[in-house]
Amino acid sequence: MTNLQSMDEATAEFAGLPYVTELRSAEALSQRLGSAVVPTRIRVKRGRSAIVSWQRKGEGRLGGLHDWGWSAVVTSADKLANIRRRAARAGEAVVVHECSEPRSAGATGSVLLSGSVLADSKLGKEIARAMQSLSGADSLEVIGYNPGRRVLLKHRGQPSGELEFIRIGTRSQQHLIGTAAQWARWGLPTLPVESIGSKGTAVRSPWWGTGDLETLPDLAVAEEVGVIIAELHRHTPAEVAPGFSTSPIDQAAAAAAVLSQLLPEVGGATDGIVRRLHHRIGNECGTGVGAEAGLGARAIHGDLSPDQVLVGHSESRIIDLDRAGVGHVGMDLGRWVAACRRRTDVAAETLETGFLDGYRSAGAAEVDVEAWAVWAMLVTALEPWRACRPDWQQATLQAIGAAQQALTASERRVS
Repeated sequence: MTNLQSMDEATAEFAGLPYVTELRSAEALSQRLGSAVVPTRIRVKRGRSAIVSWQRKGEGRLGGLHDWGWSAVVTSADKLANIRRRAARAGEAVVVHECSEPRSAGATGSVLLSGSVLADSKLGKEIARAMQSLSGADSLEVIGYNPGRRVLLKHRGQPSGELEFIRIGTRSQQHLIGTAAQWARWGLPTLPVESIGSKGTAVRSPWWGTGDLETLPDLAVAEEVGVIIAELHRHTPAEVAPGFSTSPIDQAAAAAAVLSQLLPEVGGATDGIVRRLHHRIGNECGTGVGAEAGLGARAIHGDLSPDQVLVGHSESRIIDLDRAGVGHVGMDLGRWVAACRRRTDVAAETLETGFLDGYRSAGAAEVDVEAWAVWAMLVTALEPWRACRPDWQQATLQAIGAAQQALTASERRVS
């Protein structure tokens, strides 16, 4: 095996588990699996388990279900037995790579194992069910996979040959159907969502457009999206289906806590950002929904960024409404601005200013955009680590530094 001594020691200490550095390393994971793979997303429960999704790479790979899989570290004998049992029912193999010594009587120690997407103990059954309702299921292409949670697919139906987007989760996806219908009633451009099968865990939408605004930046489209989001923000919590929205300040504090565990040297900086954000936007945030959601609470997208905007023939459709609900409008504005500022090209300013100009031209209320952008920079600072980027430490430190600089610069302008 590759010498992992110098690899990602922060991750190993943070996770409190063996083998985890391998999960985030394309080289080490490829050696374990015996073929070239790239890890795409990791999730860790400290001291208990870790799981990563990966995609096989190489000539002839088409990105189908058999080109994607997962590798995991588990410490529970019951969990290991459950994974094996469900994979066997699906006719799929689970490979155990290595086991550490048991820590106590009746414990398994830590086990490193891998399987295909169809061997996913939580998701495999839902995929199999959905495939029974899909014609031409052999033409599925995976475009995103979060183990144990969801898989996103591109599908060419038969006999029409039309492309569609398929989302399969471990939980009901009916909220997506309701939210898309609600947006349509409000006259907001999104895509229709309909259920697949009878279990409610799979949905489909038409495959639309020529790309997204992230890869096809356009000033006019960015301005139009700003107008659309201003229209969305006019709708009050009473008009939105009941739900729960965590306080943005609580989200920032939680992100700061994880960041300080993963990179102890940033603890003082992230705690300082949270304190300053509390001073700037804390009174507006609140918790929950309705009257408890705080000042500025409206219908929001919840995960707004240019890659959530499909474009085609000078039109747009806003997608991925999974986090849509009630929250402070600044959450949408901050996430958009933060996503733009992560770019390093000339389109960064185009997308940011175009969106904000459109938003303001629609008569939206003034919001402390800089403070909300800093909030978004902080709560997304872990994304490079979660996405298994080799340069995650540098990227995360840059995000925290950018948040500090933006907050300081805006405070100077105010004073």
